[in-house]
Amino acid sequence: MVRRERKFYTAEFKERALAAYHNSDESVSKIAQRFGIGRDTFSSWVYRGRSSSISKKSATLSQSNSTSMKKEALSPDAMSERIKTLERELSLEKMRSESLSKMIEIAERELQIDIRKKTGAKPSLR
Repeated sequence: MVRRERKFYTAEFKERALAAYHNSDESVSKIAQRFGIGRDTFSSWVYRGRSSSISKKSATLSQSNSTSMKKEALSPDAMSERIKTLERELSLEKMRSESLSKMIEIAERELQIDIRKKTGAKPSLR
């Protein structure tokens, strides 16, 4: 097994990388490659950074540079259309979830096995 040396990044470095991501249309992979960071590492910074102080600082930087913001403000008509699209997607996802739940219910009844994990259930001894 090959062990890789763990890298540590300063808060300033993370801030610069996140600011670069928020101020461009480049993908996580492209920014990570440009800064010499693993894609998964940078992806976790972006995900975790949404509520961290690093993200707040980079968000401030990206707001100050409004000309290169990722998303532009939508017109009222575009917002209305976007809302309708999202409502349709949500409706489909609710139907999918209900269908899967019903399938599990039927399988449990027909096959007489517990599929859903019960709270407080002990793990099986295999």
